[in-house]
Amino acid sequence: MKKHQDLAGKLHTSESNVEPANQDAPSPVRFIVLAYNEGPNLELLCNRIQGVMENLERKYEIFIVNDGSSDNTSEVVDSLKTRLPIRELRHEVNRGVASAFLTGFRAALEDADDEDPLIVMEGDGTSDPAVVPQMLEQLSPPCDIVIASRYAPGGRYVKFPIKRLVLSGGANTLLCRLCPVAGVRDYTIFYRTYRAGPLRQALAEYGDDFTSTEGFACNAEMLLRLEGFIGIVREVPFVYDYGLKKGASSIQISGNLLAYARLFRIFLTRRRKKKISN
Repeated sequence: MKKHQDLAGKLHTSESNVEPANQDAPSPVRFIVLAYNEGPNLELLCNRIQGVMENLERKYEIFIVNDGSSDNTSEVVDSLKTRLPIRELRHEVNRGVASAFLTGFRAALEDADDEDPLIVMEGDGTSDPAVVPQMLEQLSPPCDIVIASRYAPGGRYVKFPIKRLVLSGGANTLLCRLCPVAGVRDYTIFYRTYRAGPLRQALAEYGDDFTSTEGFACNAEMLLRLEGFIGIVREVPFVYDYGLKKGASSIQISGNLLAYARLFRIFLTRRRKKKISN
């Protein structure tokens, strides 16, 4: 009998020393970084992400989508992987922004819970990680998307090429008027935080058509396709400093103009049909 009591006492002591799982621990953050020939920019960006996340004391993982880079992007990523939680998702040839988004989203969503945040950044260093704490703070129900916005009060462009400034300003003005999404002023910025659940649902619904347009137009397309899956969208002010980028831009103005024209045609036609059916 005494032996049985001693054993029971040991079991109780052992169990009482096991720390319960922290149910209030914040969700891990998954960063999706799109990179095409961003070897000169990735190390500083990833170091800045590391600094922000360590200050937040929050788990994170960085998914770098290497979209067929011909520079030393892969070598830089290999070096960073020795000390940071990084996964490289490599396209052997350049497939473009739309395909890179799909690759990054699908990989990051594989083991993500519905409440987990996914943050998309450009690999050129212009997506300042200092905004991350504010974005994460704003991503709470009923909010499903937070945009780092150049058009929110306090946001602006710095050292931005004039041709890209005209393209961005014109596209955002037209999108606000022709395809409005409540709470959105900046439709074309890469830098956003998504809640995993609605994003997963939209990808399951649309498949590859989630980003059927190319270039920067697919940023707007994703917002328009997410409309039926999300609650509200919030914006935080963002200073887009193009001077942080090292190297030349790979954007093609004419190609992006055609992509926006296709986007407007798709969604204006869809909304016209919806009005007729109602």
